[in-house]
Amino acid sequence: MSLKPPKSGVTLVFARALAKPGKADEVEKLLLACIENANSDKEPYTHTYRCGRHGDEFRLMEEYDQDLGGIEEHKKQKPFQDLVASGLVAEVEILFYDEIGKKKGKL
Repeated sequence: MSLKPPKSGVTLVFARALAKPGKADEVEKLLLACIENANSDKEPYTHTYRCGRHGDEFRLMEEYDQDLGGIEEHKKQKPFQDLVASGLVAEVEILFYDEIGKKKGKL
C-alpha cells in the first residue's frame, strides 16, 4: 500500500470519499458521471472504475494501465474536475497498490 502511485505497471486504486452531510445524493450523481466517462473510450488507460455506496460513504475501486499516465488522464476529465470543484466531499482517502497474481500482458 502506498499514498503515491507506483512508477510503472498496472496500478490499483482504492479510494474512500465521505460526502458532506445531506450531500450524498449529489455526490452520487457526480460519481455516476465519472463512472460513465471512465468506462468509455475517453479513458483508454482506465480498465476498471467501480463505486459502492453506504450512506454518506463511497468506496471506489479503480484499475489503470500506464501507471501515472492513466491516473493523470483520468484526473483531467471534466466529470472528475466537476466532482473536485463541487466542494461536496468532506473527506477523501486514496491508496495505491501494485497488482499481484496476473500474468504480464493480460488484463
